[in-house]
Amino acid sequence: MLLALPAGSMASRFIDIKVVDKDYLMLQFRDGEVHYRDSGTGKSAFLGHTFVEGDDTLLVFGERLKTAEAQRAGAWLVSSPDDKAFAKTQPLAVWRKSKPMNTDNTLTSELDHWLFLKLPKSMRQGCTYEVSIPSGIGVDADRASVRFDVWNSMSEAVHVNIIGYSPDEAVHAADLYQWLGDGGQRDYRSFEGKTVWLYNVDTKAKQKAGRVKFWLPASASSNEAGGKSLIGTDVWNIDFSAQRPGRYRLVVEDVGCSMDFEVGRDIYYEPYRYSLRGYYYMRLGEPIDTARVKPAPRQPRFIPETDPKGFTVYKTDFHPWSPGWRELRTDVWDEPHFKPLRQSIFWQHRLPGNPVNVDVRGGHSDAFDWDRHLAHVSNIYDMLLPYILSDGKLNEDGMGIRESGNGIPDLVDEARNEVDFFLSIRDGEAYSQGVTNPCADWSVMFQAGCTTMAAWANAANCAIMAEAFRIGRNDSLCKYYADEAVRAFRFASRQENQQLDDRQDIGSMQMRGRDFRQMAAAYLYNVTGDEQWERAFAEEKYQVNIANVWTAAAYIVCPRQRHYAEFYEHLKAGISAEAERYNTSQVGQRPSRRAANDRRWQTSQNLQLVMLAHYLGDKSVRKRLEHVMYTEAGWAMGRNPGNIVEMTGLGQRHITDCYSTGRNDGVPGTHPGQTPFNGTETWSAGHNGGDARVILKYCYPDWNNGGWPRQESYFNQRYFWVNGEFTPRETMRGKMALLAYLYAIR
Repeated sequence: MLLALPAGSMASRFIDIKVVDKDYLMLQFRDGEVHYRDSGTGKSAFLGHTFVEGDDTLLVFGERLKTAEAQRAGAWLVSSPDDKAFAKTQPLAVWRKSKPMNTDNTLTSELDHWLFLKLPKSMRQGCTYEVSIPSGIGVDADRASVRFDVWNSMSEAVHVNIIGYSPDEAVHAADLYQWLGDGGQRDYRSFEGKTVWLYNVDTKAKQKAGRVKFWLPASASSNEAGGKSLIGTDVWNIDFSAQRPGRYRLVVEDVGCSMDFEVGRDIYYEPYRYSLRGYYYMRLGEPIDTARVKPAPRQPRFIPETDPKGFTVYKTDFHPWSPGWRELRTDVWDEPHFKPLRQSIFWQHRLPGNPVNVDVRGGHSDAFDWDRHLAHVSNIYDMLLPYILSDGKLNEDGMGIRESGNGIPDLVDEARNEVDFFLSIRDGEAYSQGVTNPCADWSVMFQAGCTTMAAWANAANCAIMAEAFRIGRNDSLCKYYADEAVRAFRFASRQENQQLDDRQDIGSMQMRGRDFRQMAAAYLYNVTGDEQWERAFAEEKYQVNIANVWTAAAYIVCPRQRHYAEFYEHLKAGISAEAERYNTSQVGQRPSRRAANDRRWQTSQNLQLVMLAHYLGDKSVRKRLEHVMYTEAGWAMGRNPGNIVEMTGLGQRHITDCYSTGRNDGVPGTHPGQTPFNGTETWSAGHNGGDARVILKYCYPDWNNGGWPRQESYFNQRYFWVNGEFTPRETMRGKMALLAYLYAIR
C-alpha cells in the first residue's frame, strides 16, 4: 500500500544533522517510510511468508528531495552566533549519497539521503552552527543547528565496536574514515598525530588514549576476501586501551566522538545470547506460546498430523546422488513448493505404498524456508565447538529458549535439537538426507532418500553431542548419543557404497564421507576410551583445513592417552599453520583488519582455526590471537562503515528487518540474532526479490561504479531474498562460535 501524507507534511523529512569533523557537516533526509503490521493480528499473524494486503504501508512524505537543487552549494548558508568567522558563509561543496532504506512488498523503495557540506573554514570547539536549508529543495525544515563539541558530537567517521570491549584485551581496535558519497573519501592525512581521548560517560573523566595513525590505502581492498572494497576509503587507526569497566566514548581531536560503548568482562554475553536465540528462531516445531520465549517462534510448526491440519511427510528414495537430482539445476529442496504437488519429482519418487513419517521433529530451517537437510550439520559442530574448547564453561541455562531452566546448557540444547531432527528422519536402520520445503498449500513435505553419507554424518552428529554431554557430566545422555553414533557408524560401514570420497555441502565448504567418519571416530574415542576408535581416526590421512576443524578439536581436547604422538604433533603444527595462512596473515594487509575469509558472504565470520590455535598456544600466542578474534568480532559489531551491528536486534544500531521470520508477531522488526547475506547478486533476473539490481538501481552514486563501501549493502528490507536472506550454515555458525568463544575465555 502506497500512501502520501496530507498537506503540511508534503516534503522530504529532515532526520538529523551531525558533525563529521571540523570541516564537514552531514544532514540526513528521508523521502518516505515503510510501516509494517506488527500487531500479531490478522491472517498473516506469526506466519512468516504469508502476506495479506495491509501488512505494510509505504508512506511517501510528499515532495521528494530535489537532489540537483540540494547539491548547489551557493543555495546554502552556514552561520554561527559565537564564531565570528561564520557570520554568513556558504559551503564550498555539497556532496551526496542516497540509499533505498524503505521498501515495500511491491519492491518499491523510498530513499534516505545524506548531504555532506564542505565548510569554507574549520568550526571551533564549543561553538554552535546553524544551517539555513534552501527553500526550493523539497524538505520539511528550513534550518538546523548543531554544536561542535568533540566530547559530545557523535561523528560517523569514528568507528568502534558499539557493543563494547573486553578489559582482557591490551589494545582495542577503532578506525577513522568517512566516505562522502559523490565527494569520494574524506582525506584525514592532515589529522595524523592528533590526539585520541577516552571519555568516561558517567564520571566525565578524560584520558589520552592514543593518536591518529595511517593504516592502509583504499587500494589495499584488493586484499579483502573476494577483493571487495568493504570500506571504500583510506583508513586511519585510532586504537586505544581501556581496562577499567565503565561506559565510554572515543574522542578524536578536531573530529568528534564515537557512539557510547561498554568496557566489561561480560561484554560478549549479549552478542553470544542473541546469536544463540537467532538459532532458536530458525527452529521448526516450536509452540507459539512458550513462556520463556518472546517474540514467538516461527509458525506453522510443520508437525505431521498436527500443524498445519492434515500435514503429511512422505518418504521417498530421491536424494542428491540420485539420477536427475543435479539435472534439475535448482535448489532441489525447494522444488515441491513451485510445482503442482503431483508434478513434483519427489511425489514421483515416493516409496512403494506411500509410507509417511509421523515423527519428524525440530531442526533449523534453511533461511526463510522450511527445508532441513544434511548441509545443516555444520550448525551442530560450530555451536558445540566453543563449548568443547572451553571444557563446558558455557553452561548458561537461562538465555531465553524453550529449554531454558532444564538443567542442560542452552547452547547444548540448541545443538541437540538439530541432532535429534536427523535421528527423527531415519527410515528403519537407514538415514535420510533431509526434508524438503512444503508444497504451495503447506499440506505436504517429502523426506529425501537414505544415503551412506547421511549415516556417516549422523555418526559425527551424535559423537560430538556425546562429547558435549561427557564434558557436562551427563552420563545418561552421553551414553545415549554415543550408542547412536556407534549405531550409525556400524550401519554406514556395512554399506556397499561407502561414499567416502563423495562430497557433502555444509555451507560455503564441503566435507567428504571419510571426513564425517574420521570425526565420529575421534569423538567416540574421547567418550568411550576404546582404542579402536582412536585407530579409526589416526590411521586415516588427515590434513587440517577450515572444513574439518571439528575433527582436530576432538584430539586436542582428548581426555584419554594419545597413542599417536607423531600424528598429534603434526596435527598441532597443522592447526597453527593453517590458522596463519587462512586467517591471521590476512589482517595486516586489509583496510578492515578482518581475518574472516569468505569470498562470497562478507557477513560470515569463520575463525574456527584461530580458536583452535588459541587453545593450543602459549600466553604470547594466545594474546596475539585474541586480538585477531576481538578485532574481527568488533567489525561486525559496529567497527564498519555503517557503524551498525550486522545482526538483527542487538545494540543501539542494528539490522532491523531482513528476509526472515518474526513478521506481524507483536514485536517490531524480524526475529533477533540473525545475520543476513547483504548480498548484491542476481539469482533470478526480473522484478523479483532474487534480483538485487532492482534495489541497487536506487543508489546514488551508482552502486557498481560510484565507489560505495561494499559493507553498506544492507537496506533493512523484508522482501529481497538475494540481499536480506541468510542460511545459518553460511552467515551465522562461524559468528556463533566466535562470540561464544570470546565470552568463554573472559
